[in-house]
Amino acid sequence: SNINYIPAFTFLLLFLLLQSCNNTENLQIRVPAKELYQNALVASENEFYQEAIKNFEVLVNEYPNTRLGTISNLMLGNLFFKQRKWEESDSSYRSFLLHNPRSNLTPYVLNRLIALSYERNHYGLFVKSRDFDRNMEPNRTLIREYQRFYLLFPQSPYLNEVKEYYKRALSDLAEHELLVGNFYFDIQAYHSAINRYLYLLKFYPNFPRKNHVAERLIQAYRLNHQPELAEKIQKILKSIRKRETFVKISTME
Repeated sequence: SNINYIPAFTFLLLFLLLQSCNNTENLQIRVPAKELYQNALVASENEFYQEAIKNFEVLVNEYPNTRLGTISNLMLGNLFFKQRKWEESDSSYRSFLLHNPRSNLTPYVLNRLIALSYERNHYGLFVKSRDFDRNMEPNRTLIREYQRFYLLFPQSPYLNEVKEYYKRALSDLAEHELLVGNFYFDIQAYHSAINRYLYLLKFYPNFPRKNHVAERLIQAYRLNHQPELAEKIQKILKSIRKRETFVKISTME
């Protein structure tokens, strides 16, 4: 029985020693991670963004499955957002979501992704503007992100902010359709112009200048030798204007 006892005792001793080493290693890992995180926060608060980014990236790469390593993805997303580095910001936010599918910060991160999709479509170095002849894909991404957000977090405090971005994205896409429709109209490709104007009126019913679009559509039908359809749209537009006038008078009384 002594022969059986010695190996068992030796194994237990080795196990305890290994556990002790692991605990020591974990302690040694946590301390520099915390220091890195604190240094990154201080650098970020003092607007030393490159230093902050460097420290957060070390945390992400060297401590990938730790709490500080994961939250560093979110911090990087915010820092890259401030610097208008959209690809890097998007990637960092999505890395955070990937490693934290059930985080209570998910609504906040989705909100930032939606804001990012909108802001990345601003152009101009000093005065930011929106060029509706440019790539509209960020706006389409935003709409998909909004739909996802609404389904997952209908009671979120961020919903109103997200909805505002959604409305702006719809407006931008409508402006894009109008711009393309006008381009076809100007080169006398009236059939293509008609299709664009009809698409705009169908899918963006809240577009504030829909009456203007309807007028352009009437012109395009006439120039495309389709007077019956032009007359039909003219009657609809006249009816809408009568209704709008009636509503205005009613609210004034």
